[in-house]
Amino acid sequence: MGQVSRHVVDLEKYDTLWAAAHPRFEAGDLQPDREPVEGDPRWGISLVLLPPDRTARTLADAAEELGAAYDGAHHVYGEADLHLTVTSLEPYSSGADPSTIEHYVRVVEASRDLLDVRVRLVGLGGSAAGVFVQGFDDDTLRPLRARMRAAAGDLHDGTAPPMAFVRDTAHISLSVHRQATPEPAAARLVEGLRRRDFGTMDGGRIALVCYRPRGGSMGIEVLHAMA
Repeated sequence: MGQVSRHVVDLEKYDTLWAAAHPRFEAGDLQPDREPVEGDPRWGISLVLLPPDRTARTLADAAEELGAAYDGAHHVYGEADLHLTVTSLEPYSSGADPSTIEHYVRVVEASRDLLDVRVRLVGLGGSAAGVFVQGFDDDTLRPLRARMRAAAGDLHDGTAPPMAFVRDTAHISLSVHRQATPEPAAARLVEGLRRRDFGTMDGGRIALVCYRPRGGSMGIEVLHAMA
């Protein structure tokens, strides 16, 4: 039997995630997140891929539709804050250390040979933690992810923090759940858009960012963007 394509592997992974999440949406058995506090493993310095304008507008329309479908109060990303996480690097901090930022900027600037990434966005999916757009990168992100994990290890005595693992999906979150409430309408929306083409990330920008809570959502603050 021939080798299974990475696209097929990723699609099966997304389908499995949604099959497990769908009944939890119906039952209200969601996995709420909370506003970050100092040292949280989520929402720290990260390397992300920002969508090009045309794709961002398409994704923002889907996020707005999702927000209208929700019954509970959840974080729904606005157009300016939509992103694909390449690698999380550091825990959350209200004020990033300038030397840490400089370290990662040097690594990113020296990694231009790895920036030829290709991501197609097809279908809504989700988990109990939130709804996302499914991305398929055919492993083009893996070399950059591995390099950034190594860079995180360089700052921490050779061992990267747990959040700096090499991710195996290329999704873009539209929402983060804040309440464990039944969300049948949101589930129906996801079901109806499981195979919609949301475009590509061609022309997107690689950026080093940190996260800031922002009026009903999590905002990103760009620390450095590749020209």
